[in-house]
Amino acid sequence: MGKEYKLIKNIWSGKYPERGNKEPLSVLEKAFMTLLIVIRSFSLGRIIKVFFISCSYKTRSGISELYVLLWFVVSLCLLFLYPFRPIWGTWILLGLVAHRTIEGLAYPLSIIFVNKYDRKRGPRSINRSLLLLMFNYCEIIIGFAIFYLATRSIGYSNCDRVITKPIEALYFSVVTITTLGYGDMRPISWFGQGLALLEPLLGFVMVIIVIGVFLTGVKGIKEKRRGN
Repeated sequence: MGKEYKLIKNIWSGKYPERGNKEPLSVLEKAFMTLLIVIRSFSLGRIIKVFFISCSYKTRSGISELYVLLWFVVSLCLLFLYPFRPIWGTWILLGLVAHRTIEGLAYPLSIIFVNKYDRKRGPRSINRSLLLLMFNYCEIIIGFAIFYLATRSIGYSNCDRVITKPIEALYFSVVTITTLGYGDMRPISWFGQGLALLEPLLGFVMVIIVIGVFLTGVKGIKEKRRGN
């Protein structure tokens, strides 16, 4: 945690960018970078790696990969096996799913907006990072499907029937994040409308990161390291 908050201190003290004729960071950039660092500091994956702080970087990296894979499996199990009912346990699980969705989105954004200023950080390889991004994208789809199913906020357009099957929620989530919009299902509550608006926005961010900004940003990090 100490290194993370030292990084925040360096951001607000004007240490970055370190050299060159680059413009200093704006207040908006500093605030956004700080938010990403705070999210990263309190992510479940980061907390788990604290217990392995004495291990090598390669070992901690492997733990991160295992953590992502386990969450992916857990999300699928929650979607297809958990009987969602209006109880406290359900809302706790939904909170964990939301936390993981935010955590997964903050990972690539941190690489682009934060890690390029910290030479000690950065992805091990582009291929590994892209694979993790694919899992994060799928986790967003599954996570929103869980919310659609648990809140019963999606129904069929031609009748009053609410979707109650996992495959129906997963289908609507895929259609929504890809903006296909067949029109056979629709939100039936304000909560469902909010979810249906938020999901494609997150999907666009992930796709833009994968196709353009992420690849360019990672290439810049590697060139900067070789130059040093």
